[in-house]
Amino acid sequence: MTFVSPINTITLDCSSNVLSNAILLADVDMNKSNELLVGTQEGELLIFKALRNQTSAQVWRRAYGLGFITAIAVGSIATNIAEPRPIICVVNAEGAIHLFVLRSTIQRNRVRSAGGTLNSGNRNDSKVQLYSSTSISNDDEQQQQQQHQQQQPQQQIQVAFSQQLICNPKMLIIQEYNENEKQIIMGYADKSIRIFTSMIIEEFDGRLSGRFVLKNVFNIADQIHTLTSRRISTKDYELIVSQPRGNLVRFNPNEEICGIVATETNNSVNTIWTEAIALDRFLDETVYALICNDRIDIYTSQLSKPLHTIVLSIKNGYLCGLRTGPIAKDKYNQIVAISSVDGDTFIIDRDLNIIRFHPPLSSNTGCGGNDSITNTSFVDQIQAFTSGFFGDNNMFCFIYVLTHNDKILIVHSIEISNTKTTNLSTKLEKTTINQKLNEVGITSDNLKDFLHPHY
Repeated sequence: MTFVSPINTITLDCSSNVLSNAILLADVDMNKSNELLVGTQEGELLIFKALRNQTSAQVWRRAYGLGFITAIAVGSIATNIAEPRPIICVVNAEGAIHLFVLRSTIQRNRVRSAGGTLNSGNRNDSKVQLYSSTSISNDDEQQQQQQHQQQQPQQQIQVAFSQQLICNPKMLIIQEYNENEKQIIMGYADKSIRIFTSMIIEEFDGRLSGRFVLKNVFNIADQIHTLTSRRISTKDYELIVSQPRGNLVRFNPNEEICGIVATETNNSVNTIWTEAIALDRFLDETVYALICNDRIDIYTSQLSKPLHTIVLSIKNGYLCGLRTGPIAKDKYNQIVAISSVDGDTFIIDRDLNIIRFHPPLSSNTGCGGNDSITNTSFVDQIQAFTSGFFGDNNMFCFIYVLTHNDKILIVHSIEISNTKTTNLSTKLEKTTINQKLNEVGITSDNLKDFLHPHY
């Protein structure tokens, strides 16, 4: 039996549409806790930070005028920095990529001592903005600065670097190849995947310069629904592609002779949407999960046939939001998927036990009530979904971007406890139970049916 604790929620405002690849959780300021990044179709980048009490969150940084944002990624792409430093990468439908760097106070002061300015151009006519005006000399000044930051929680950030790439990108991934080559991988609406090598460097005064250089192009036979990656060694990675009709493809884009492993094409299956991810520590070996309509197929690395097929009951819509879920008490990963219509969330463990809960998606505040969206229409009510750790307390959260009320709902502090049922007759010593049953004229098989009936 599985028990789910009462649900705690945080509701945020978001006045524009958000695509599924334009939301993620990442540590952008190197404070060892994740912020929530959201990119909108109106060209606005929002960075939310959880407050200390973890009961609310607010916009901490924002940027405007970025075009129709299709995807966001965070990673280390500067080639001349020994210490990994997160850089925010934003791509829009026109194919432009914008980079943002958020530095700590110590780093900003070092830039100033090296001759940096508050606003300076780089070789690509990009802009960099440093976000502190003075160094901190005593506790009073530090307290005043903290109060000033609280009064201005939505401080605007400026683009540190921009470059025009190829239009109509849908997905964006940052990876490292061969320990010294930084790459960005982009999936496109024209059924192609392009690998760019980063030549971005950070100057001594904190500016970014350089460019992205096209390395490889892969043309895929069908539409690309989702594109994810998995590290296969300290030097290399593989890409996982989901396609219509429940097809799954994986390959290493850096091999000279690219060996492609794919599931068997099933033209008879009509799918609205598919998603695929790689799962380490879900079973004893690495497996691949694929969403197809109302089911999740689990494959081994050969992708020959499903190792398990998990059918989930959804009334309307389709499954989406396939993610790695919270780690179970046995230290194994779990799978998370949601229903596109009502947001019903499924958590599946390695024993294929299924937890289902309905987040309080309200049509007015997103925090409960009797006006659940399941009573309104059968139109997809979830624009985008992600999950992961958020805030200083590293709460595991489920984050839903709603279509009907311009809200983002964060469901957090969910505690899941499992109590496994067992057959009483298997726990008793065999000699003892047989003796007792013989005394009353009952066979052990009859007792098994009585104690553990088959429904």
